[in-house]
Amino acid sequence: MSGNDYPRNPDPQHSDYRQNFYPQQPGYPQQSGYGEPIFPPPGYQPSMTQPPAFEPSLPTTPTSYASFWRTPRWRWWRPVVAVVVGVIAMFGLALVLSAGAIAFDIARGRLTTQDLANLGLDQLTASVFLANNLSLAALILVAFFISAVIFKQRPGFLASVSGSLRWGWLGRCVLIVLPIWLIYLGFDWFLTAEAGGFDDLAVKQDTWLLVVGILITTPLQSAGEEYGFRGVVNRAVASFFRNEKAGLVAGLIASSGLFMWAHAAADPWLNLYYFCFGAASCILVWRTGGLEASIVMHVVNNLLSEAFLPFSDISGLFDRSEGTAGPDMLIGVAVIVVATVLIIWQARRQGIAITAAPAASMSVPAAPMGYPPAAPSPYPMPDARWSTYPGAGQYPEPFSAPPQTAHIEQDPLFNPRPWESGDRP
Repeated sequence: MSGNDYPRNPDPQHSDYRQNFYPQQPGYPQQSGYGEPIFPPPGYQPSMTQPPAFEPSLPTTPTSYASFWRTPRWRWWRPVVAVVVGVIAMFGLALVLSAGAIAFDIARGRLTTQDLANLGLDQLTASVFLANNLSLAALILVAFFISAVIFKQRPGFLASVSGSLRWGWLGRCVLIVLPIWLIYLGFDWFLTAEAGGFDDLAVKQDTWLLVVGILITTPLQSAGEEYGFRGVVNRAVASFFRNEKAGLVAGLIASSGLFMWAHAAADPWLNLYYFCFGAASCILVWRTGGLEASIVMHVVNNLLSEAFLPFSDISGLFDRSEGTAGPDMLIGVAVIVVATVLIIWQARRQGIAITAAPAASMSVPAAPMGYPPAAPSPYPMPDARWSTYPGAGQYPEPFSAPPQTAHIEQDPLFNPRPWESGDRP
């Protein structure tokens, strides 16, 4: 009997039906009827919707520091959660560490349980002061957590758009800021000494504790405030705006206002100073692409302002009630402006990067409609002769066997009958 004269059994389970109506390939599961997909095996469901595009968590276009969280992965809830976590952490850490410092003072006999009822800002102890510094320093770790967990960015990108703290640039900022503050505070110290304000300086019980504590904790405290207010709050608010300049203004106002509020000052001159300090820091972060300059300005200001603190009475250090400052704070504001202008000028001369696009080369185009994303397949691709469209075999698309045509009749080796050897005479 020739290959074209054999009886065809319409039963799909009959071997003749499977052999003649459906080409079988070694290693594939047996199929049960003409027109069923050959590849991939049964159970495969092709994706007929557009797969989600790859969403990097870093900017794909040159972006300034304040807008660095405005990425393809940005969602409205991320900055909200970031600010809530930051505020809770700041006050929670301050409460816990201050309670520990008070317990330490009670154990040393510096305070009694009766003193706790009257303990206020005008009765500050060295232990509570250092505990406050440590709680603010811990904002560095809080900011790292927010960046890594909530925004999926490496914490180094909180320091600068380059992905790390630029130590060379930080050192240059010290050379710019330190002389300005020495002149400013040196003049103030001279006037204070002339008025007899340093006459009561002396070595006290907590002098050496404060000397060591200030040198260690104050730089960390200053950096913590910059990471918290200029890093987290500034970026979180700015990320709500597609326009970078609008985000910069909104982030500046929000972070500087929160920075002013956190200092709990009732004096309007002090509030003006704190707000201007925060605003200048935001501008420095924007025009230098990182926190280095604002950290330096904060550290130098705090360290020099606390130079005589270990030798004086610190009980009223946090007293910021109305009338504790005056128009002389405008001199401090002017000094901040001068330092900001000089730092920006140097940043331009040094070519400091103020924008970056770390994910510019990470974007991956989505797969064409109807095709699943490219992935290694454990099954070999079907024979190219079964394909009748350009580009076949590039995607694992399910398709049916071709109808019984001359193509198969002319090549019995491709689908040999059980009784044929495959050799044509």
